[in-house]
Amino acid sequence: MYDITYLDSIAFIYFFIAILGYGWFTIYGPMKDKNISAGVHMERHQWMKTMVDRENRMVDLIILSNLSQGNAFFASTAIVIVGALAATLGSGYQFNAVLEHIPFTSSTETYIFNSKLIFIMIIFLVAFFKFAWAYRLTHYTSIMMGATPLRKEDNETQCCDHAYRVGELAGLAGKHSNSGLHTYYYGIAACGWFINGYIFMAATTLVVLVLYRREFHSKGLKIITTR
Repeated sequence: MYDITYLDSIAFIYFFIAILGYGWFTIYGPMKDKNISAGVHMERHQWMKTMVDRENRMVDLIILSNLSQGNAFFASTAIVIVGALAATLGSGYQFNAVLEHIPFTSSTETYIFNSKLIFIMIIFLVAFFKFAWAYRLTHYTSIMMGATPLRKEDNETQCCDHAYRVGELAGLAGKHSNSGLHTYYYGIAACGWFINGYIFMAATTLVVLVLYRREFHSKGLKIITTR
């Protein structure tokens, strides 16, 4: 049995450095306008410009409803995960019995096992709040869509300004939804901590690399940004 080791501490710090560093890179880094989120955001504004000229906007609301349902699904799933993890609190002894049969793992004190569980629970709670807020923002976006005036000769500026604000609001919802998905990935990486600190750091590195490739070098990005 062991307490928190230097390896655990290093892995824990490395996790936060990796995810916060990647978050800073995607939002403020030199390639912040060259990722898939930025490309999709441009398409959102184009969508809203097109929406202004549609007299019947049911298709726009259906698209937004589908996006909203995705956020609701991930938010509810995050709560289910948190509940399942909470149900395993205090089962450190049974977990240690399983670890004894897995190579490269060490048994751990029950309170440390519970601390790791709570840590992962917090990660998925963050994901819940991200998706829940994204869900609310899509609701507000639908209201803004409904309030969009029809384009006429005397309200061109008003329509363009409104379409821009709707696009920005939809983009904010997309930003929180994307952040929630990232948090899911980070929660999966954190599960590696139950094995050992090396696996935790390796899983964190792998997750960040996967996210980087998909956001900056994926085929989806090339398709979206090709004009």
